Amino acid sequence: MPFILKTKETEQYRLFGSLPILCRSIGFDEKQEKNLLYNFSQKKERKFENNEFLIVKVVLERGGSN
Repeated sequence: MPFILKTKETEQYRLFGSLPILCRSIGFDEKQEKNLLYNFSQKKERKFENNEFLIVKVVLERGGSN
């Protein structure tokens, strides 16, 4: 499931294909990554926000051949 990351300070958006890659890119440690994974998978949350970042779990729509 893809995730959109917004860095609040710069108003920059980035798209990630997995949560572990996103966490590594913003310097989250293993505990923070597990907390996010729990929120998105077990609690079925769609977004996480703190003072620095907004992370949104989104559905990727793909085109197919007819």
